[in-house]
Amino acid sequence: MAFTENEETKLKAIIAAFDNAQQVDDLPQSDMSATDKIIEVFDKKSGKSEQMTIKNAVQLGQHPWCGRVWNLDNATPKAAAYVGSLELLQNLHQELGLGCYLVKNDHTRRKLDSKDHYKYATGEAAKLDGTEGHYQWGWGKEWYMVIKTVGRLHYEMVSPWPIQGEFNYKIPIGSISAAGFATLERSTGKLVSYINDGADYRGGNNDATLDNTNRTMLGKPATQQTIEYFRAAARKNGTGWLCTTMRHTAAIAVLFGVIFGTHYDQAAVNSAKDENGLFQGGLGAGVTQMPDWNGYNGYRPVVPMSAGIELGDSCGESSYRSKKDDGTVVYTAKIPSFFGYKNGFGNLWRMMDDEQVQCNEDTSVVHLVAPSIYGTWTIGKAEGMIAYSKSETEGEGWVKELCMEHLENFPTKKGGTETTYWTSYFWNNSGATSGFRLCLRGASASHGGLCGLSTLCVNYAVSDAVASYGAALCEAASEWSVEPTYYAAA
Repeated sequence: MAFTENEETKLKAIIAAFDNAQQVDDLPQSDMSATDKIIEVFDKKSGKSEQMTIKNAVQLGQHPWCGRVWNLDNATPKAAAYVGSLELLQNLHQELGLGCYLVKNDHTRRKLDSKDHYKYATGEAAKLDGTEGHYQWGWGKEWYMVIKTVGRLHYEMVSPWPIQGEFNYKIPIGSISAAGFATLERSTGKLVSYINDGADYRGGNNDATLDNTNRTMLGKPATQQTIEYFRAAARKNGTGWLCTTMRHTAAIAVLFGVIFGTHYDQAAVNSAKDENGLFQGGLGAGVTQMPDWNGYNGYRPVVPMSAGIELGDSCGESSYRSKKDDGTVVYTAKIPSFFGYKNGFGNLWRMMDDEQVQCNEDTSVVHLVAPSIYGTWTIGKAEGMIAYSKSETEGEGWVKELCMEHLENFPTKKGGTETTYWTSYFWNNSGATSGFRLCLRGASASHGGLCGLSTLCVNYAVSDAVASYGAALCEAASEWSVEPTYYAAA
């Protein structure tokens, strides 16, 4: 086959370039007089060679970050792509130290064995009954989170180091009840995360008449208290202790979205990694499908705080059988685990400590948030809190738009479905035109697919104390601001 004159010219140019090519050792010595030099890099995700400044390459190599990006024009809860370091994303749970700890009131903590929570990571026996601390789930180091929307692309990014050129939320070392909920130490009034079947830790409404039945409240989460009672009970552990916080639930929602690449937390469990070696699937249905809950035990807690401990720090689900007093199984509950954090949604409603809503004349609500974990505020008053996002007017529906600024995790627009957008539900049916309402998160054992890491109900009065309302015990070792800080590029 003969080449055209044009093709011959190109071939000669290619041959000349090859003959004249230099080895690295033949290139002239560079100096430090300019900082805008570039190098060639290969992107394994796209299979393309690209250019990058040396400055950015060094920064990415020394302080990598990872995340996911969602296309807001698509209804799918699955991320469109990962961004940043694939290696960090594959191992993010290990880098941050996600898992279960025993945490003392002074915030010192010891990591539990990843497979056996009755042992420390060092191999020594560990007691979860309260004698060695609270049985908590969290992270072992500070980390940073970036939430941003560029055009119609929504980014959630995480790193053990500040992500340069971005507004970062600094996440202090912290934890939340590993069981998803806490109980009360009845003799002291403290909110505690102990795995203890003693009468002093009777959950629910402290009904001793159920002690010798299959509906016992021994070892169950505490319920049927007001939010102010739970808040005061948490603070009896010391400074930096709270009951369920918006901060912790937002951080968990972001970690799940980034690590699993989806906002659909109730997707079926899939233990296999995807083609990039990343987690996929979801956490399963959870404790969300209890039949005739009222008839069984009057909406009291169904599963004990010990359920799911056998999963260790794994992701997946186990089962717990709720029985009638004659031994008949009425419900086989699925206990979801996110690296050891159980019942992140469903089971019981979570009463929130650092947030509430204020009702407007048009029945919409404004989100009020405590700016400091060390501040003073009362649920039912605006003092000590800052107003941020506003929801739509009265109504309920699946969340289509969610504000994650200021770590709010707050629905602002409805119109999704159980398996689209944020896959969580929002209730604002109080019809109130003034006053304040509780923030209740996660939904309960009978709400099925309505449950989720971003599910929120703002229907009820701040004075409510209900059999199906519980709280987790939360703590942070240092201040946790809801304002991001900009870290300039080096």
